[in-house]
Amino acid sequence: MPFMHGTMPLRRTFFFLQQGKINFRDEVAVLALGFNRRPLEHQKGAREFVFWHWAQLQFQNPKVQLVKHVDLTVTPFAQAFLKDGREVLFDLENKSREEIVNVLQGTLGKTELVKRREHLEEILKRNPASFGSKCDRQCMCEIQGQHPCTSLVQAPSYLKGKTRWNHNLL
Repeated sequence: MPFMHGTMPLRRTFFFLQQGKINFRDEVAVLALGFNRRPLEHQKGAREFVFWHWAQLQFQNPKVQLVKHVDLTVTPFAQAFLKDGREVLFDLENKSREEIVNVLQGTLGKTELVKRREHLEEILKRNPASFGSKCDRQCMCEIQGQHPCTSLVQAPSYLKGKTRWNHNLL
């Protein structure tokens, strides 16, 4: 199979996508990156960044629109548009892909404290005792050992109200 040769299989794995370091802040709406397909020696960092990190950016930031401008400019650049209307422009000439990752993470990325706080909030939301439309379980009957829903299985007669509360027996 032709797609199994080279670096393509590595970049398509779920493990590789999870290794992305850049988690954009909530204020970032759009990231546009301009680069050349056949760059000069001092412009190769932007093309390598797109090759190795673009899929990770898309995976880690599903709510951010990512745009590539291929062969439109002489110098490589990155431009971020924030939700409040501001723009942040980065010059990527003479930078390696690691330096580009560090610049984007340091400027537009979430800090470790924010990541840790969001992780703890997510753990609090995933309480296994919670059930309902916004939780992991829709109904209590989905838990092992609980009685099934009466909409799926008819309840035994001793659990029905007619036999438990039959006042005519007195």
